Amino acid sequence: MNIRARTFAITALVAGSIAGSAVAQDTVTIPLATWGGSEHVGVRQFVPAFEEALKEEAPDRVDFQHFPGGQIAQDRDMPVGIPSGQVKLGWITVNGWTGTVPDTRLMDAPTGLTMAQLDTLLDDKGLFDALAGKFEEKNTVLLGLADLGPPCIVSNEKILSPDDLAGKKVRVFSEGQAAAIRSFGGSPVTLPFADVYSAMQYGTIEAAVVGFQGVQSQKLYEVSDHVLVPASFLGTTMMGWAANKQWFDGLPDDVREGLSEAMDQASHSNREAIVGEIDEITADYRDAGMEVTFLEPEMPEFEQWQSATKPLLDDVTGQLSPDIVEIVTN
Repeated sequence: MNIRARTFAITALVAGSIAGSAVAQDTVTIPLATWGGSEHVGVRQFVPAFEEALKEEAPDRVDFQHFPGGQIAQDRDMPVGIPSGQVKLGWITVNGWTGTVPDTRLMDAPTGLTMAQLDTLLDDKGLFDALAGKFEEKNTVLLGLADLGPPCIVSNEKILSPDDLAGKKVRVFSEGQAAAIRSFGGSPVTLPFADVYSAMQYGTIEAAVVGFQGVQSQKLYEVSDHVLVPASFLGTTMMGWAANKQWFDGLPDDVREGLSEAMDQASHSNREAIVGEIDEITADYRDAGMEVTFLEPEMPEFEQWQSATKPLLDDVTGQLSPDIVEIVTN
């Protein structure tokens, strides 16, 4: 090869390398960290929906990467991991952020709100935007929410009233639930979601507060006999997706807008999926041999829960920001 040909080849190689680098720089990695079982609706349904929405909103601009099963962080790690930047984008249990974002105590409050009423507050009455502002103060961007509905109590000994929890070791996943269990005479135990199965199996705990769908994803029907859904007297299990603010703000404008839109689409479809499968998974639990009870107003235990949780409701309401209280009470 002569000098001119060699020079041309080198120039082409360098140009190709530069072009390749430019293409690589144009692609932005979106790393979603989740935890828990792969069959949980927050993983099984949401992740594919989010990935598909990303492809529509930011085609050829993002490289989506899913890190499941707590590879990057467990649920309990998110309130520190996301604000610090150790987690860029993660699936969260909003109730677990009370130590970081105090107004998330609302999700633990025994408000009596139905899932439909809470959705209306979030979408139409400004609750989502108000909460997003509280998260932003903690270096976190709240991107989407989806209510799993009231948490349930799984146990081997049947539980119907607050008195039935007296003297029992009960797994909880939020400060509000811990306060409730203590007020009933029980002993709250904080455990990662992934450890509930073994704790029930070996008797480390005698009951566990979990999301209703979590009974399925963790196969808790293998280690417990009863499920009680105590209306919203233990609050509601609000899930969400949040990002580190510096990382999110540093994304190219079009990618940031595409990510926000994809998250909005996927979180709303996740809400619909949650509502649509409650009856189905209730039948599955019963087929697996569990006794499933939904607390209803006509049951004598309903008034017992209402009376036992009234002081908790007053206490939580007194700790919320005035703008949050106004939205909920109106």
